[in-house]
Amino acid sequence: MSSQPVVLPVRGRPRLRVTTRSGRVTITAEERPDILIESGAPPVSEIGSDATGQITLTSARWGSASIEIRCPIGTDVVVGTASGRVELNGNLGEVRVTTASGAIQVDRAELLDIRSVSGSIAVARCAGSCRLQTQSGQATVGSADDTDVSTVSGQVRLGWASGHVRVRTASGKVQVGTLGGGDVAVQTLSGSVRVEVPAGVRPAVRLTSISGKPRCDCEEGDDCQIAVSSMSGGIEVVPG
Repeated sequence: MSSQPVVLPVRGRPRLRVTTRSGRVTITAEERPDILIESGAPPVSEIGSDATGQITLTSARWGSASIEIRCPIGTDVVVGTASGRVELNGNLGEVRVTTASGAIQVDRAELLDIRSVSGSIAVARCAGSCRLQTQSGQATVGSADDTDVSTVSGQVRLGWASGHVRVRTASGKVQVGTLGGGDVAVQTLSGSVRVEVPAGVRPAVRLTSISGKPRCDCEEGDDCQIAVSSMSGGIEVVPG
């Protein structure tokens, strides 16, 4: 294990790939010209860099050490871990995270693709498309463009989306906010569903529930389509 911070030069658009078995992964984007591994760095000889400039590393102690990295704003990041919390801070580029367990927190990204077996996912802002997949654990997004969320169990909360929204869940409460710039489709077996639309947006609404009484408090039209189906649980479409 490297006892000192490691500074790596950046060529072109910064790209970073980090792999761990266990231990926290913290990556912070900030105004800087290089990549700084503050802690958890493997020996420098084990840090790879390909022809495109992508930096690839596995955390120290055979992938079981916590790792802290500072990188330039807009860095593309790929993280793969078996267990351990993942925290991504600042303005990042394209972000992909795959984990078996452990909470995932993302501040801001251009694009997101997160896949987890268990553990909560929290995203503050995604400027582009946002795809989240987890079997268990809450999924929360502050704002995004096109958004696709899939979960077996756990609550889904989307503050607002400027594009299309698709949510699939077996159980758990679903709350979705849309700006009306794209269609909304929600499928759930059990759990209440609430969709909020801005005042003045007139959606075409199709609500289906075997048990529970669907409700739409918005004037209907053709600005966008909102389709919600549930086996059990209330459904409501309301002004946000």
